[in-house]
Amino acid sequence: MKRLLLATSEPEGEESYGHLMIADALNRARVPFWTKAATVRSTSELDAALAIGGIDLVHFVDPTAASFARINRSYPAVGSLFVDSPPLSSRMTDDLDLLDLVLVESEELSSSLKSETLEIGTCLDVDAFSPESNPKPREFLKPFDDESKMLVSIGTDCDLQELVTELDHEVISDCNFVMMQSNEVQQLFDQPDRIIALLQHSEVLMIAEGNPYHPNLVLHASASGCPTLNCNSEDPREWIEQFVRIHRDWTRAGKVPRFPDENAIENIRKTNGLRAYGHNLAEVYSRF
Repeated sequence: MKRLLLATSEPEGEESYGHLMIADALNRARVPFWTKAATVRSTSELDAALAIGGIDLVHFVDPTAASFARINRSYPAVGSLFVDSPPLSSRMTDDLDLLDLVLVESEELSSSLKSETLEIGTCLDVDAFSPESNPKPREFLKPFDDESKMLVSIGTDCDLQELVTELDHEVISDCNFVMMQSNEVQQLFDQPDRIIALLQHSEVLMIAEGNPYHPNLVLHASASGCPTLNCNSEDPREWIEQFVRIHRDWTRAGKVPRFPDENAIENIRKTNGLRAYGHNLAEVYSRF
């Protein structure tokens, strides 16, 4: 079993989601042949841990932590860059470029780096989103919910009136469109449970033009068992037909909530779950 140090500049209790997922995968033995020796939060802590010996690799899980690595280091080091990482300063970029490899959540994050990068994708704790393992009551949505209407989430800051202009008035009046990017709704998303509840209970998540509520929102929806409808096609009839079908199925079912999409949940578990991500990490770590 090889031993790894996680290095972070984040205070205890304020770790990023990406850091927590890596730590969780290691703590729950999801990274074959690797175990976490410790987490260090400064250059002095890193030096002290290395002086004890028995460390095979150091993983810097946020850009600022890469500054802990000394230029003349003798140990292998990898870094991580996530879609919600803070903007890189020139100092952060220089520090990351000194590492052996930087794991990026999305290929777009590689553009500012000179070091070798590898797209590793997103890690999700699927059980936290799944209505099977972590069901959230609809009561979380009381401030904007109407159970007599079909609950529809809009995941981008698009113009709602323009988006639904081609839908029949009867269909529109039957729906409760929740704009996740609106100021009114965002103020209510002070608890992650409310966001998960919205995705678990929405009949569909619509993604149109505009900025998304979160870069990984589509993955979150799939892990919640919520279908996603891409409305960015040049011919709106392509998505309108699908939306009308969803509304028709909801009506025929007596206007009751749909069943979770179990296939979507399992597919995300296989591609982005802790075990899948852990195996990806193990493949990377084995290079050193």
